Amino acid sequence: MSNIKVQKIPDKGWGFVSKGQAARDNSIVAYIPFHLLLNTTKVGKYAKEKAPKLEETFQALLKNGVSLTERIVLICFLLYERFGRSACGEEPSFWKPYVDILPHTLHTPLFYDNTLRACLDGTSLKSAVDAKSNKLRREYNTLRPYFNQWSAQPSTTDNNVNDGHDIITFDHFIWGDGVFWSRVLSFGSRIASDSNLVGIDPDDYHLVPFLDFANHSLRPYARWELTNEGVELILTKSDSPEPILPDTEICISYGDKPNSELLFIHGFTLNDNPWSAISFPVPFYENDEFEEEKFIFMQYHGIKPLVSLTRKKGGAELTHESTRAMWISVLKKEDGLKFTNVTNESNESNESNNESQPVNLMIGDKIIRTLDELDNAINEPPLSQEIERRVINSILENVEHLLSHLKQTNEQVLKMMESGKNLRELEYIKIYREDEYKFLEYAVDDFTRKRESLMPDEYIME
Repeated sequence: MSNIKVQKIPDKGWGFVSKGQAARDNSIVAYIPFHLLLNTTKVGKYAKEKAPKLEETFQALLKNGVSLTERIVLICFLLYERFGRSACGEEPSFWKPYVDILPHTLHTPLFYDNTLRACLDGTSLKSAVDAKSNKLRREYNTLRPYFNQWSAQPSTTDNNVNDGHDIITFDHFIWGDGVFWSRVLSFGSRIASDSNLVGIDPDDYHLVPFLDFANHSLRPYARWELTNEGVELILTKSDSPEPILPDTEICISYGDKPNSELLFIHGFTLNDNPWSAISFPVPFYENDEFEEEKFIFMQYHGIKPLVSLTRKKGGAELTHESTRAMWISVLKKEDGLKFTNVTNESNESNESNNESQPVNLMIGDKIIRTLDELDNAINEPPLSQEIERRVINSILENVEHLLSHLKQTNEQVLKMMESGKNLRELEYIKIYREDEYKFLEYAVDDFTRKRESLMPDEYIME
């Protein structure tokens, strides 16, 4: 018998607590077999066998060239089960009890009213929320006509049924997206790294009923493990002889997530969160004649046009992908940089069966075809020292700007927060703003030191 139970946790919703005293001994306290899990394979099988309207939607989307990603398939299922199925007059699915118990109200910034959204002014999250909202709006406008076919009544227009009312509204759609990102588990990396995991559905993303009651903690008592039969919740072994006391919340770790990510995806922040990070768009030089070609090259090689800084023991550090993005952004014509259009060259290639990259990036007379080749070219002196100097200066300029912008909005926003209602969202936003402010100060100090440490030498090009 399991030694945990599900109950309401203040300010968290549902969560796990211990029934009685428990030892931290790698014991299994919950087991969720694979047949309960939701993934693209199961949704596809269910649609074909028991949900003809949902299957029609998937087929119509494919016919019209809309990509059926795992995310879109699972969002469509959640929306169909909660809102569309009854409109079609179809029987509920096996997963109806799970969908029914999902929170109907989410507290992430996408659901903030105008006052709460304004409290994000000056932060890096504000632009991320706006961009996400715009992206979801575009997706919704694409999918809306298909959603509106979920009716037992014939459609009277291409877009609307039920007297002009949408079956799935935009708020419904962002709910589905929010449920997906806040609850989905990725199995891909675990399957790839464990040869003993065989016979599992090939999908990466899975919704795991029951396990998703587990809340996040920096000091978790439990972890989840993937087996060939399902997913286990395990009390992590500890060297401490102290047992877990009755009615103690049993949390897992969602990963090393900064407050910006916790707020964006899950709707909460942590006062003592040691993980800090900030992201901003790749800062191309003003009037960079190669900006378009650089962007195309980055897109082809899967480099996001985003710079991400994280707090490490040695200072504020760029992720490896962000480092490459910054290299490309600061490269100049005087470095020997040029781009050539390869459209007409693809027939001359011995690799004509492979999709050719749309532009060739060249440094001097060297064509950069892979990211490894980019790494090698940039790390050769004298170019390496000059690129390092430019990257540090560009990062410093941008974090100084972000810090200044946050300072300018802080006083106004704090007054707004003090005059507002005593909402937990306001407390979470306040924690996030303070955390971002401290990290930006830290990043400015760190990159100032890095800039000062670069002494002129024979390799630095004037």
